[in-house]
Amino acid sequence: MRRFTFLSLTLLCLTHFPGCNADTTGTQAAARSHFETEFQKWIAGDESEVTTMEYHAKLLQPPIGYDIRSITNDKPDPLAFDRDLKLPKEWKEWPAYKFNVVIEWKSESKSPIEKVTTYRMTWNSHEQKWYVAERF
Repeated sequence: MRRFTFLSLTLLCLTHFPGCNADTTGTQAAARSHFETEFQKWIAGDESEVTTMEYHAKLLQPPIGYDIRSITNDKPDPLAFDRDLKLPKEWKEWPAYKFNVVIEWKSESKSPIEKVTTYRMTWNSHEQKWYVAERF
C-alpha cells in the first residue's frame, strides 16, 4: 500500500505541480550530463562528440580518465548549428558553457599524463541539441 501511495504522489507531482518537473534543457546541469555521457563513450573507444584535435592528429588511444575542474558561462558558438539549415537569428541568446577539463592519458612508458583541455558547449535551442567544440 505504501508503494502505491508513493508512486501516486510522485506521478501527481510530476504532472500537476509547477517546479516538480522543472525543464532542465540548456542548463549547466544538462551540459555537464551531456559532456559526461560523451566522455564515457570516448573512454570506451566509441564515437564521441568530446575529443581533441591532438587525439585525431596523433592517432592516440582513448583517454583513461578526466576531471571537470570548472564550468563557467560562455558566449554561444556561431558554428553550433546544422549546416543544412540556416543559423537562427536568436543564436546569440543560446546558453553556452566553458568546460575546463583535465584529461588523463596513458603514456608510452605506461605512466599517466594529464593535460588540460577547454571545451565550449552550446545549446542550440532551435534544434534542441548540444554542440561541443574544443577551444584553443
